[in-house]
Amino acid sequence: MKQAEFPDSVIEVKFGTWCLNIKRQIINDGIVEKELEPLLFKILSYLILNKNTIITRQNLIDDVWCQSYVDDNAINRAISELRKILKSPNQAALVVKTHYRKGYSFVPNVEFIESGYQSPNSNPVNELDSKEAAKPVAKKYTVWVLALLIILLASIVVSLFKWTATKNEVKIIDKSYQEEVLSMKDGSHSYLVLSPNEKNIAFIVSKGGVGNQLINKELDTGKEKSLSKPGYKLYPVGWSHNNNEIIYWQSNGLDCQVFIVDSNFSGESRYLFDCSHLPFSGQGVNDTSLVYSKFGYRNRDELAVLMNRNLITGEEYQISSPNLNSYGDQFLAYIKGKNKVVFERHQLDSSELYIADVEGGSQTHLYNTKNRIWTLKYHQGSDSLLWYDNVDRILYQYSLGNQKLLQKISMRGISDYSSTMPLNPSEMLAIEYPFSVRIHQLDLDNFNFKDMMPKDIYPFNAQNTDNGYIYYLFQDAQIVKLAVLDTTTGTVSIKSNSVDFREIRVSSDGEELLTIKANEIEVRDTAELNLKDTITIDGNIINVEYLNNRNIGYIVRGNNTTSNKSYLYDRETKKSILLPISNPIWFEQLSSSKYIFLSAQNKLQIFDSWNNLITHEFEISPVLYMHSFTLDGDKLFHSDGLNIYLYDFSLGFEVKAELVYTLKDNKLISQLSYANGQDSLSITTIETNNNKLIKVVEVPQ
Repeated sequence: MKQAEFPDSVIEVKFGTWCLNIKRQIINDGIVEKELEPLLFKILSYLILNKNTIITRQNLIDDVWCQSYVDDNAINRAISELRKILKSPNQAALVVKTHYRKGYSFVPNVEFIESGYQSPNSNPVNELDSKEAAKPVAKKYTVWVLALLIILLASIVVSLFKWTATKNEVKIIDKSYQEEVLSMKDGSHSYLVLSPNEKNIAFIVSKGGVGNQLINKELDTGKEKSLSKPGYKLYPVGWSHNNNEIIYWQSNGLDCQVFIVDSNFSGESRYLFDCSHLPFSGQGVNDTSLVYSKFGYRNRDELAVLMNRNLITGEEYQISSPNLNSYGDQFLAYIKGKNKVVFERHQLDSSELYIADVEGGSQTHLYNTKNRIWTLKYHQGSDSLLWYDNVDRILYQYSLGNQKLLQKISMRGISDYSSTMPLNPSEMLAIEYPFSVRIHQLDLDNFNFKDMMPKDIYPFNAQNTDNGYIYYLFQDAQIVKLAVLDTTTGTVSIKSNSVDFREIRVSSDGEELLTIKANEIEVRDTAELNLKDTITIDGNIINVEYLNNRNIGYIVRGNNTTSNKSYLYDRETKKSILLPISNPIWFEQLSSSKYIFLSAQNKLQIFDSWNNLITHEFEISPVLYMHSFTLDGDKLFHSDGLNIYLYDFSLGFEVKAELVYTLKDNKLISQLSYANGQDSLSITTIETNNNKLIKVVEVPQ
């Protein structure tokens, strides 16, 4: 790592006609004074400190951005902006030189001005000699005294830190709120997008089938206008900067296009561009520019990046550079008066709030939170950001001026919300939670489809066993619990009242359980949940399955989807073996030498490890929701969200998919788990219900 910061003794740096003030991050040529943004100051400092070296792009990524990847456009823009700032009538000579296909170097001679003062009469050599001569003989207690002093100082520092943290901690305030219904149309309300002037709200209403309605509602009068297109679903992206138009995307399940239309829906929609990955959100910055989050970054479907698109030329450039081991950056708000964009960086186990200008510069981290920030509102009156945590039911207010949290409000008397939009600390628009999650059992002998769950439980990650039990996770009062359902009696028992893992896998005999964290797999017995083994993984896990002989297969996320890696963990040797399978998303083991896996290209493939060959391949149509697979013996069941198919490999590998079952009543399948001993499937479904758009208002005390 190269030097990136000036020593504390350096107060100014002179080069060419410029003088750089380190503390104030200002450059001055005697006529013009310019303040440098933090990123540009850091790049300039880095170039100066490594003047005699060609600085590569990778050097800048590692030592300035301090990230694993930064888009070339971001580096180009930063260098270009720095060169603009360093231009002046007095500085005609080149400051930053480009070395073709190598990097950059700093050209002018440099003079460092330090703060230290030395008397002209002093003799550094003699002074040093006299100090050495006067050095006392160390006593045997000196080390112990110093150690005690260090311990005492450390204790004081820790105490002060704890006191300061406690003093500055924002306490949660309890307030009561009441709800007022704004819309209760027949169907499911979703996708709230507030206009910049806060006078209108756009949302959609869906009711089965392929189509839906895009609604524009006037908040003052309650008047509504709607837009629909037969065969297409419409989703609001955002508003134009002048509040006169709505930007939306439409899809028929196969392709996607972005349009803009008059907010009254009185004219024809105007096509803007195609969108290959869904969904996304954004807002118009001016007549020609749209800032939005774009999925599919670096060939990863789930990874989003912030983009600025010229709607006239179609050109776009990257604003942010998300961590590749994350879900990327989600647009939240554009602040017109500041020309800033606020976005959420969704990590695998947390979320981070950032603000940057629309060119990608001045990116500043604001806040960390364990839960998602789905929507956010800039409140101009208090120069603060407002967002609602729909897991903990807390309304957050963050001051941009002071860059600190102002208050946290626990909202009482409210429903569960799927989408919210705070207007101010006392008012919020919200959509009631429209989904119910259920576990069903499908008997494959008579195709009896039975709901297995109590009505007040919202389960996820259900796993079937051959002896008639279903293990699942569910959330109760913001706490995740582990439970087991006896499918014969219908009784439920709680195995753990609080867990810190996100997924489970259960062996087919029901005797063993895998608990899965971001980078760790724990092997436990199901009787007492005693820990039997721990597999620590270098990277982030995206899939885990039981293989033959109770070995464990897992996939580790790569820098992009095509570089994911699959491993077999041998339970006897306790070693992980890299499998020569490319582009894996999911995989299982068919026999001692054959594996079946889903590739990033939506192809189901049979891999022969003895011959190191893909022997068979099955085309699978892309789905809007998700694929789900479960394998037991020779039977592979697959769902595309609506239909369940069976590949019976006991008939050979030339077999075609057989349609087994199709869901009805507006349900989607999120997970399958097959129990061979019961010849049944446990099916986790998500069902869309009618809900309401409401206004939440604080109750005066």
